[in-house]
Amino acid sequence: MLQFKDPELSDRIAINKAVNDVCYIGSDASFGNIFLLRKKYGTQICIKDGFLFRYYNGQESRHGYTFPLGNGNITHALKLIEEDSAQSDKPLEFCLVTESQSKVLTNYFGERAVFKENHGDSDYIYAAESLATLEGKDYRKKRNHISRFNRTYSDYELRPITLQNVEDAMLIEKLWLKESEQQDIANDDAAAECSEDKKSRIAEFEAISEALENLDAIGVKGAILYIQGKPAAMTMATEICENVWDIHFEKVTSEYADNGGYTAINKLFASSLTNARLINREEDINIEGLRKAKLSYYPQTILDKSHVTIKSL
Repeated sequence: MLQFKDPELSDRIAINKAVNDVCYIGSDASFGNIFLLRKKYGTQICIKDGFLFRYYNGQESRHGYTFPLGNGNITHALKLIEEDSAQSDKPLEFCLVTESQSKVLTNYFGERAVFKENHGDSDYIYAAESLATLEGKDYRKKRNHISRFNRTYSDYELRPITLQNVEDAMLIEKLWLKESEQQDIANDDAAAECSEDKKSRIAEFEAISEALENLDAIGVKGAILYIQGKPAAMTMATEICENVWDIHFEKVTSEYADNGGYTAINKLFASSLTNARLINREEDINIEGLRKAKLSYYPQTILDKSHVTIKSL
């Protein structure tokens, strides 16, 4: 059997090596996501024979094995998963499977493999240079947002998140969370207190807290946007594989969000990632407004993912 365990900070080097070995650019395999979301999705890992194996104990599209990542014999790795499924009574199913991985699973399992797409899991991946410059006719509206921001705020500065200003980053998250709760009340959402959205916001709050407590150990690179010396927005990312960065969190308090704050911190932070080739801004979780926002930045690639169930022989 594969010996699965909860991911730990000490697993970062091994996980990063396995992901780098195959140049995988999906946000689900960034160490930041594997570690910070381990409680939310019940994520477990196993490093064996040069492969990273993962198992998600979450619901729906976050349940099952993932495609093994690493430099080795993929047939051997899939056989290990088959054996583990049989011995542990885990269902033989795969989550977050990309198109190229689907082809491998089809070759291995044949007609036993049944695919179900979930576009809410698709990653939106951008050329870093495009986000940093916003050049070209496609980005005219975004440049207008930047112009509005510059007209409204003349005194602003982007600073890296360090141990000295983590409280400022946390303050932004607390303000954002409070504003979200107030919006629920304003919308007279009686179910908000027990909604999945609220649970997700709480899980994200905990993940942000943990990220700020372990910046170096996780490999977080983040920034805070100060306006007239006041913390107004923050963002955090980790590197998935060489020169490919994953934006985990991006928060702007409402006063500044209304005047181009999201466009501003997006552009400024992309400019600060001097070694970045691609920027993964993760999935839209089937929220239409979020989907439109991600599409408005014209992704270079939309990395679609499927859930794959393997029928019994």
